[in-house]
Amino acid sequence: MWTAFIAAIGGFLFGYDLGLIGAANVYLEEQFKLSAAALGFATASAVLGCILGPVFGAWVCDAIGRKKTMIVASLLLAVSAVFTAVPDLLSDGTTAGIMWSFNFFRFVGGLGVGLCSIASPMYIAELAPPTKRGRFGLMYQLAVVLGHAVAPLIALGIVAWLRIKYGVQQGDVPEAWALQPWRWMFFSEMASILAFVGFVFRLPESPRWLAEKGRFDEAEDILRRIDGPEFARAEIQEMRGTLHAEQCRWSDLLAGGMPWALFIGIMLAFFGNWTGWSVIGGYIPRLFEAAGYRREDAIRDFVFVYGAMAALTLVSISLADRVGRRPLWMVASLLGAVITLLCGFVFAWGWQGTPVMIVIALVTIPHGLALGGLPWLMMSELYPTRLRAKAVAVTTTTLWVFIFTGAYLFPSITAWSERMCGSVAAAFWLFTGVCILSFFFGWLLMPETKGRTLEEIGESWTSPRR
Repeated sequence: MWTAFIAAIGGFLFGYDLGLIGAANVYLEEQFKLSAAALGFATASAVLGCILGPVFGAWVCDAIGRKKTMIVASLLLAVSAVFTAVPDLLSDGTTAGIMWSFNFFRFVGGLGVGLCSIASPMYIAELAPPTKRGRFGLMYQLAVVLGHAVAPLIALGIVAWLRIKYGVQQGDVPEAWALQPWRWMFFSEMASILAFVGFVFRLPESPRWLAEKGRFDEAEDILRRIDGPEFARAEIQEMRGTLHAEQCRWSDLLAGGMPWALFIGIMLAFFGNWTGWSVIGGYIPRLFEAAGYRREDAIRDFVFVYGAMAALTLVSISLADRVGRRPLWMVASLLGAVITLLCGFVFAWGWQGTPVMIVIALVTIPHGLALGGLPWLMMSELYPTRLRAKAVAVTTTTLWVFIFTGAYLFPSITAWSERMCGSVAAAFWLFTGVCILSFFFGWLLMPETKGRTLEEIGESWTSPRR
């Protein structure tokens, strides 16, 4: 349990890094007079790094192990935290130059997040006993949500401190670097990065990675500490039976039933990120401001919304190993369709204030219950050990492509919706349609992995269709 928790801190860094931009982009837009496209790119630039991170991470995870990959990721995040806070240092001083430097170092941080997003869930899945893998795996999603919640809370504290001590008010753009809130927001990430590195150094390596390298005695010793000698012997015996001596090639992902397994992972990635929350998450303060909130109140309620998501993720953790992945997914998809439909009507009717906060908070229910966490969990469960790093790299890269397109396109989608409907309603109705498709995917195509060993799941892909 403690090992899974520490590994999940990688998810906290992921959530914190990407959560910061939701609080900071209103200040970036104001200071640098960003267009809708430039704002979308600044918000999504880290995700470009996240797209490449898993591809690089597949090789790193196999070469040096899951644990060391998490350490490499934290170093990239540290570089990003410093230089996104002061992008001026490596620019020509113009607005375009500063934003180019800012976006580049957000990209570097994205590489770190991308590495974490493949190494941490894989590490947790490879250590957890089958009967507990769901709750342990979803701890990663809980950590992501907590990171998203803490980021705007820290941002709010920074804004309040600058207002109280130095008189920096909403709409001000101070000339002094030290009085510009967004800089401190990004630099604050260093505290969690240092904590993560300190914890990860104390973790054991993944027993399945050790077994893949032929280090069965070390792997068995770690498994014995996790769940006793009987569990360790059974797991090692199963690993010996499924690991093959020949080198794994990328072309092996096209053999047997692996294309179908990859298709399932890609669909999980798509529906997890285009059913509503992941697209709007980076723009919550702007949506609240559009609904009549003051900026500080908008950032405060951003924290409230992510707090609601954390509560729902705890529910998901308690249910994943009891009711199974498929029932949770289908229920969450139907809830998502109803809630996003309602959100569209609230914006279409021009309601402001508390009703907007309530419906936005409701969008967290399907995401926290299943649509946000289950893709991360299942993408680390579906594939054979010798192919897992490469297969997870493919599906995780695809996932980040979907996150990027959502973050980049949302300002343009809402602008189109406002032209067509006079509000952002049509954007939410788009998500309603995706939620309906997500339900049918869960009903007709999605496999159940509850209670099955990773070796059993991996060996089950023996034909193009299951």
